[in-house]
Amino acid sequence: MTNRLSRLIRIAGVCLLPMAAFAAKLTFVMVPKGVHPYYEPCYEGFKAAAAKYGITVDKVDPQKFELPLQVKVIEDLIAQQVDGIAISALDDAGLVPVINEAMKAGIKVITFDAPAPSSAALTYIGTDNKTAGFEAGKKMASLLKGPSEMVILQGGLGSVNLNLRTQGFKEAMAKFAPKTKILEVVDEGGDFSVTTNKTEALLQTYPRLNAIFSVSAEGAPAAAAVLKQQNKAGKIVLAGFDDLKDTVEGVKDGSIAFCLVQKTYKMGWLSIEALMKAKQGGQLAKVTDTGVLFVTKANVNNYMADMKKEFK
Repeated sequence: MTNRLSRLIRIAGVCLLPMAAFAAKLTFVMVPKGVHPYYEPCYEGFKAAAAKYGITVDKVDPQKFELPLQVKVIEDLIAQQVDGIAISALDDAGLVPVINEAMKAGIKVITFDAPAPSSAALTYIGTDNKTAGFEAGKKMASLLKGPSEMVILQGGLGSVNLNLRTQGFKEAMAKFAPKTKILEVVDEGGDFSVTTNKTEALLQTYPRLNAIFSVSAEGAPAAAAVLKQQNKAGKIVLAGFDDLKDTVEGVKDGSIAFCLVQKTYKMGWLSIEALMKAKQGGQLAKVTDTGVLFVTKANVNNYMADMKKEFK
């Protein structure tokens, strides 16, 4: 065996087998909740780590944010006998049977971005969502002056990660802006067009509305487009999660006060390393918090490059 093949790689303190001999046989697949630009940097990190370690990867997107479609994707991957699956869980209890089936078939399953804590998934890699929601609420409270009325946009009411964000956000608002009334948590189903229509309706229903926060990625950019159209951009405080292209542009032009950015590239990278470790019998931590950061006009031009430096 050559020196290159005998070289050992260490991940999270665990000594792994020679990667050239080990990884060539492995195929890991990322399964998002559905088709959404949010997952592009997740997969970018997934691919970059796979290239480093010599692993074959793929991404299979359910065409809609619907549990039966995500279950079907996983069932197909079980039939293909892939080696590992990283899932952004659309639902907790609803994924328990198929994740159990995959694990029994010898496929290592982890969750990233959105957990499935009731399932047999080996770990969750992603944001501590309740804490992130709380910090977002604290930031929003600092921007509101006096009694306020606001709504929360949420892309589906069944997702564990989004519910935790909303819970944390509400707790922070109650603590730091007790005179702010949260009028509704609006389910916009993770859909840009639905969010646009519902934002228009909210502005008609609540003429004194002066703040909107979205716990999912599509909410802030879709709402920003409506506010610009109605000449209300900057008059209603708008913020949300994630850094879609239009969200970043909104931060630059001031229509969006801030966005809370999850370290999606890091989620993808660490997912590869966790699946590798699991395949070699290593024990995984139940949760790996990848952290978040606030993006404002002050750092909007350099935050992404700074986040990727860790993995160069």
